[in-house]
Amino acid sequence: MGNVKKKKIALGLQLLIALFLGGAAGFFLPQFASFYQFLGQAFIRLISMLIIPLVLPLVVVAVAEVLGKNHFQKLLGKTFLYFFAVTTGITALFVFASYYLGFGQGVNIGQEGASLEGIATGVKIDEFFLNFIPSNLFKALTDGALLPILIFAIFLGYGVGQLEQEKKEAFLSGTKIWIAAIYKILDAVILLSPVGVFGFIAKDVATTGVDKLLGLGQFVLGMYLGYGVLALVIFPVIAILYKVNYVKLFKSIGDLVTLAFVSGGSSVVLPPLLKRLKKEGYDEAVTDFVVPLGYSFNLEGAAVYFALATVFLANAYGITFTPQALLFTVLLLSLIGKTAATIPSGAIVVLLAAAPQLGLPVEGVALILSVDFFANAGRTALNVVGQALAVAVLDSKKEKTEKVEKPAKAENVTGKELIANAG
Repeated sequence: MGNVKKKKIALGLQLLIALFLGGAAGFFLPQFASFYQFLGQAFIRLISMLIIPLVLPLVVVAVAEVLGKNHFQKLLGKTFLYFFAVTTGITALFVFASYYLGFGQGVNIGQEGASLEGIATGVKIDEFFLNFIPSNLFKALTDGALLPILIFAIFLGYGVGQLEQEKKEAFLSGTKIWIAAIYKILDAVILLSPVGVFGFIAKDVATTGVDKLLGLGQFVLGMYLGYGVLALVIFPVIAILYKVNYVKLFKSIGDLVTLAFVSGGSSVVLPPLLKRLKKEGYDEAVTDFVVPLGYSFNLEGAAVYFALATVFLANAYGITFTPQALLFTVLLLSLIGKTAATIPSGAIVVLLAAAPQLGLPVEGVALILSVDFFANAGRTALNVVGQALAVAVLDSKKEKTEKVEKPAKAENVTGKELIANAG
């Protein structure tokens, strides 16, 4: 009897239970909205405090070790080529398809916009590229600016990779100890994720009026049809082309996708996603390099959102685009889409930046703020799926095959290990 282990409820099921309990609490006890918000924000902060301390050393180690394998430039080139090709292709497909299908035509979304106070409305191209380079690393760390920190981490990893072998190993050994400690903290924080989910849902149900949602129902419905096409058609096609088992990959990160969907912030699952992909057998250096970069350059869910939201507003306001204007829209959204934050509703800033340059009224962008929670949930979840798929694609299939075959030939491999490798 002493050896009998208590069955633990899977995290995915815990999140679903928290989802329903939160909805009920928000509906029947809306007066506690501020407390619900506290629970959700407390969880977000616990995860957020770990992101930079984890991502910075992970990228440094990844770059230094990839340099040691003499294929850093190849991985870097493949990664950015994949990111650009996939996100631009998705943007183009949804811009042209939704425009010619008339998404948003004849929809009345009201004559008055919501307040735009405090929201950025423009992105300058030169500033966009300059912001890649941190002028002050400590300021970037304080602000939590992920992209400049990643650039510094890449350069630092390059510098470490050029050190003498003994110094390099000493630096990487200490850095890996730090990473292991952060992962231990992460394990404890993730146990609180159902509490965070409860807070997110309860707060939104308690504060979102149903009347605000009815007028933009077509927008939300069309958005989720687009998300469905991405998840059930485009992603599987990419997986088939690169011989990736998409169903198995999706199942392995299902609970993290659920957490991203409910929380509305893909950065919440960045640390556990890195750990999960390594557990699934993907190369550590590739995972630690591709995923953090993907959070700035590989946002497929956001690409669908930008395309459909832009076309919806154009058609709703009766604005006509020529084929050339549609092409410009694709290029513009593909470029400034890389500035989308990994926090809830960050994509609104991108739409506000694109609207004036496309001749769209910014008031229309403000109107969809009332339903952005619903649109944001789907795009955030698909961003997470996109990161996992990118790792599966960019991790060399030949190297993974060798990893499976070599242990099978060794005499000291256990039967359990052989079964695991076969799976």
